[in-house]
Amino acid sequence: MTLLDQPWLLFALLFLLLLAVVEFGHRLRPAAWAQSDVEVRESLAATRDSVSLLLSLLLGFTLAMALPRYENRKKLLIDEANSIGTTALRAQMLPEPARGKVLQLLSSYVDARLAFSTADVRGEELQRSLMRTKQLQDEMWKQGVAAGQQSPTPITSIFIQSLNESIDLSEKRLATLENRVPNAVWILLALVSILSCVMIGASERRRIWFVMVVSPLTIAIVMALIADLDSPRTGLIQIGQQSLSRVQQDLKSGGAVPRDAGASRVNP
Repeated sequence: MTLLDQPWLLFALLFLLLLAVVEFGHRLRPAAWAQSDVEVRESLAATRDSVSLLLSLLLGFTLAMALPRYENRKKLLIDEANSIGTTALRAQMLPEPARGKVLQLLSSYVDARLAFSTADVRGEELQRSLMRTKQLQDEMWKQGVAAGQQSPTPITSIFIQSLNESIDLSEKRLATLENRVPNAVWILLALVSILSCVMIGASERRRIWFVMVVSPLTIAIVMALIADLDSPRTGLIQIGQQSLSRVQQDLKSGGAVPRDAGASRVNP
């Protein structure tokens, strides 16, 4: 887990760092400039404003990168839950023994997808959930192929179609998990933030703590927000798993699983 996966630790460290940079910039400024040389003061203020404007644009641009990624992750989770639910409903129309086996596999599949949704991005649990997902997909596909060969009807066809969509959505969710704000953008933000705070400190004629604190605090808050939106598994802004949990509850309670499916249960 990196610092970018811990948004509020990032906020605290960044705030303290930028506050120190503002103080450094203030001390770096020659004392004689505070009382004389109007042109120097105006040049410092103009440079400060231009760098701050550039930083604002970069922060807005990065926030615009992170927000659609968050929304896409949320949409794909709901799409996958709907797709699995549709697959379960269509599986009820399959002939036995494929019907009972597929429904039992789908119940285990939802468990694997919930484990994927809560696993640490860089942890072993994520890899285990991916391996389990692939295993269950292969088993369900074999059952679908067998059902298609046994009973090549439109019902079997639409079941295979929804199963294929569920498999595709699992890969799309993995791709969105890996699609983060590039490190180069974070490095650029950090450098411009430091430069902006140096200029803020250097342009202040006197040490006014309220003025010197506002900019580092604002920058740290916005960058922590971006990191939070960009962190799939950590932070305060998280995607709820209610959609998948409801599908799991329906399958385990027998809403989609036949009462006699235990006879054809497939062990995980």
